[in-house]
Amino acid sequence: MSEIQEEIQEKVQKKEEVQENGAASPESSFFRKKKKEIWLAVCRILGAGLVGGLLVWYCLHPEYYSGEDGGTALFESSRTYAMIVCATVLIALCLIPNRISEKSNRVIAWVWFAVSPFAIYFSLLYLNAEKFHIEFFKLNRIALFFTFWFLYLLAAAVLILFGSLRAAVIVPAVAVAVLGIANCFVIEFRGMALSGGDLFSINTAMTVVSSYEYRLDWFMFMELFLTVGICIISCKIRGFRPFHWKVRVILLCIWCIFAGTYYHICCRTSFLEDHDIRSGGFTHQLRYKQYDMLFTTLCTCFYMIADKPEGYSVEHAQEIAEEYIGTDEDREVSTPNLVVIMNESFADYSDIGQGLDFSEDCMPFIHGLTENTIKGTAYASIFGANTPNSEYEFLTGNTMGFLPETSVGFNVFVRGNMPSLASQLKNEGYTTLAMHPYRGTNYRRHIVYPQIGFDTYYDRKHFMSAGYIRRYISDEALYDRVIREFEKHVAQSDDPLLCYNVTIQNHGGYTSSNVQNLKTNIKVKDEDVDTFQVQQHANLIRTSDEAFQKLIEYFSTREEPVVVIMFGDHQASLGTATYEHLIGKEETLTAEERMEKYKVPFIAWANYDIEEEVIEKTSLNYLYSILADRLDLPMTGYQEYLLDLSEEIPVLAAGGYWTSDGDFYELDDESSPYFERVNEYNILEYNYIFGGNDRCMELFADAG
Repeated sequence: MSEIQEEIQEKVQKKEEVQENGAASPESSFFRKKKKEIWLAVCRILGAGLVGGLLVWYCLHPEYYSGEDGGTALFESSRTYAMIVCATVLIALCLIPNRISEKSNRVIAWVWFAVSPFAIYFSLLYLNAEKFHIEFFKLNRIALFFTFWFLYLLAAAVLILFGSLRAAVIVPAVAVAVLGIANCFVIEFRGMALSGGDLFSINTAMTVVSSYEYRLDWFMFMELFLTVGICIISCKIRGFRPFHWKVRVILLCIWCIFAGTYYHICCRTSFLEDHDIRSGGFTHQLRYKQYDMLFTTLCTCFYMIADKPEGYSVEHAQEIAEEYIGTDEDREVSTPNLVVIMNESFADYSDIGQGLDFSEDCMPFIHGLTENTIKGTAYASIFGANTPNSEYEFLTGNTMGFLPETSVGFNVFVRGNMPSLASQLKNEGYTTLAMHPYRGTNYRRHIVYPQIGFDTYYDRKHFMSAGYIRRYISDEALYDRVIREFEKHVAQSDDPLLCYNVTIQNHGGYTSSNVQNLKTNIKVKDEDVDTFQVQQHANLIRTSDEAFQKLIEYFSTREEPVVVIMFGDHQASLGTATYEHLIGKEETLTAEERMEKYKVPFIAWANYDIEEEVIEKTSLNYLYSILADRLDLPMTGYQEYLLDLSEEIPVLAAGGYWTSDGDFYELDDESSPYFERVNEYNILEYNYIFGGNDRCMELFADAG
């Protein structure tokens, strides 16, 4: 049906409605017209006011125009004149009514719809180009093609669903701007860009957003300004209905074909990998120079499914497992009480790269603790965030290196009951308790902990009168609760206790508005680092060290056998300058050099005689197996397997692995002489996670 026929039909329908309901009075028509005119005038004034407000914001922020030396005055900067011209044009667009003909309005609307993805894309590119050294003409052409395909799919979806060309431009523009600006903040706060896996952690992210300070730099401001400009141009076009609903149904079917093709190529074929396009989830913003920010982020969504390892079959997994089933039967096993502490953002910055120079030791007690102690360095698979991935590695022995690069283990790979250290020790007669003095719903802990074997879980609701440092419950308050729960348990039961704890005190948000109750005696002497963040974090580490000392001093007085294990979940993101100082460079790190950002300390102490040891390096997936071997703790066949593997490959994490020869390889390096050994581990882990009824439970769950 032609547009002229549609218009005639609409007029006939309106005429019939008037005849049925009675003609509207001239007076009511007059007031409706006036009301519409007033509304449009208000919108035009608000739009002009918004642009004017952004111009004032620009003038009030000298860092936007003064340059690095801070010596350029407002009207000496070319940015100022560009801002004035652009703001004047946008204000004029807001205030001058659109009086062009209907035909011209339609043509302009369709042209604007056609070019808007380019406007949206290049506004985002301006935000990221200098930050991540992106050169448009050096970007991968296939990635660019898929980026614009995605933008047109997004715009077309809005157009078909809402029947509005204006909305088809505004919605994608706002969505992309929000994504781009949010991504900049996320990189600043945690050191790793947004990814598809973060979709599962939005609720968790919302619980900590208030802990950070937000500052719009020039590029974020321009992304906001350009997006406002795109929206104003879109609103300037008079609205009209571009398609009849029947046509929209047909277009929706065509859209589904194009969207399905996009999904099939990107997610169900090896096309992208064949053209060397894949997200590097291990700080995947490094790929922005090749694919840009938008497509790299999309890639992290494409690879959310774990790949089946080469040669996987249930029979092959059972064949590998057979050697380790029942191997713990002849071991002499002890069952002391276990207190496990995963300490938030706990790191030893004297042992990372060339180290940081502080006015005094940040962890004097831990450094000085040697009697009945095993300590060393472990490598995590995360940096700056996604704490549950370190939990997942420690509690299961699985490495995140075989799983999608930006996934969160608790969110994606614990669905239903799953064997873990908690369920294993529960079978050995332990009472299992987990505590985390923050929101219980974060990362699905309230669901996951019972599924992996914890009898009880105490979250922040159970710490109502606890002491705080900054905006978080302190380590000392958590350890006080550990002591109370231990005393309550030994008074009621002879069973050993597993008390598993995740601290929150040192969580990110190292800002000037978040220093309540924190002593700040320690100073950093290095001048080329982010001084405030580093000093605040150093003093938090010192506070953690003091709280740990009190806990150890308490358990040293107890007669019941107790082992206390503490390790960091990941390093804190303390700014680019800090890591440039620590490692010596930032943008051109090799995979092995990047591993410095994933080192965390661990310590195991017993209140009875054990053989002291310093372990140079391991990784969190091996940590329990190694400590269980040294302390004669219960072990599954899988943990025995990991112990053997750790002798050949002492470190295996998402960033790569070191062999006993001291050589370093990335996980997908098929030239490595250990590639088949690593693939065996991958096969067992795949069976652990996805085996279902074919999971080799004798390997993963039985303990002796």
